[in-house]
Amino acid sequence: MRRVVGPACVALAGVALGSLVSALLMLPGRLALAGAGALVALFVFLLWPWMVLPVGILGGAAIGGVTSGGDVRTYVGAHLLLLAAGVVALLVRRWLRMDLKARPTPADLGMMTVVGLTGIAAGYGLAIGNLPSEVMVAGYQITVVPLYFFLATYSLTTTRRLAAAGVAYVVAAAGLTAAAMTMPGRHGGLLTLLAIPPLVWLAGRARGWRRIVTVATAGFFAADVLLASYRGIWLAALVTIAVLLLRGGRSVRVGLAATAAAGLVVGVMLVFTPGVPERAREIATGLEQSAGYRGPESAVGLDVFAQRPVLGAGLGQSTADVYLADFASTDVGPVYHAYYVTLLANVGLVGLALVLWPIVRSIRAGLAERDAPSVPFAALCCGFLAAALFAAPTDGHWELGLLPALTLLTLPSPALSTTPVTVATLPPAWRRPEVVR
Repeated sequence: MRRVVGPACVALAGVALGSLVSALLMLPGRLALAGAGALVALFVFLLWPWMVLPVGILGGAAIGGVTSGGDVRTYVGAHLLLLAAGVVALLVRRWLRMDLKARPTPADLGMMTVVGLTGIAAGYGLAIGNLPSEVMVAGYQITVVPLYFFLATYSLTTTRRLAAAGVAYVVAAAGLTAAAMTMPGRHGGLLTLLAIPPLVWLAGRARGWRRIVTVATAGFFAADVLLASYRGIWLAALVTIAVLLLRGGRSVRVGLAATAAAGLVVGVMLVFTPGVPERAREIATGLEQSAGYRGPESAVGLDVFAQRPVLGAGLGQSTADVYLADFASTDVGPVYHAYYVTLLANVGLVGLALVLWPIVRSIRAGLAERDAPSVPFAALCCGFLAAALFAAPTDGHWELGLLPALTLLTLPSPALSTTPVTVATLPPAWRRPEVVR
């Protein structure tokens, strides 16, 4: 009976979804597309909750890039709309008792403290007269970290879900990268860099054709990072490689060497691909140029911090009518194109310490064992911590919430209540013969 009822319910839900989407499409302009897209995403997340992060990250980037037209608010809105649909789907599944409990981690308390910090700092910022719109912008830069952290721990509750989300992410990222590889002037590398270290870890354990596919994919992604035209991504990649070399085991080093060789081969092949040489020339030209505003804006933020070093100037603080060379008079803040300056100016040393506490704790735990699956995620976290010195991504530093969660969810440690991802939990074909007992 269940075999009949299950598909029937899905079919009825599909019909209802189609009707609602048709109704939403009658709304004007972008509102219709946004509503219909959110409803479809909600339906997908209700059926497959492990899709929340792959779709939220990759779908948000794709939709935001197509629809934003350079408008930051539209770009961020595309990400938030998909993530909001994911949050609603997870809440509905919990309400209907369709889902498992979240996987507890040692950083849960720290991330909840960051949420509380944001609320208190926002109230203080509004009380002292900071603009509500600026408070929202600064608040988003902080709350995006625990948002992604808890989305991961609430949706990736089993080893199977972790693996399914990883496969979906890699396949979708490969498709997007292949479509955009030859576009001159494209800034990228973030989405592909996130996948490379886990692929390197797998390459050291896979065998046969699976190793070939894994190394080839990692090499293709490495070529995309090299063509990123984004200094922050290059810095994150270099720091990640250094941490993997220092803390990774022999198999990680073997995977790195194989990925480097594959990336070199892919790079040589791309030289003869139309569009790629032009893109490389634009990168070379960009290296000799600078936007010119990061240093001056950071100096303004550090001056605000120097006046109120302990608690900062309140969330959403902004300095009006500042003269910057080549930019004339402008308002500076609450985001300073350097994440740590943003934190210091808005919430001071106390806020900086509270935000970094759960992140650093997860890195220490993830690097404790050299061949653990948590090592690549911890190394990536180190890389993006370094990149945050200079970079201020359009949609926030969500990697600093996602990567600590993935690090702790893959710990081979009894600290977690559920089965961790270890070599023993991999399919037999992915295991190295010498480590399977």
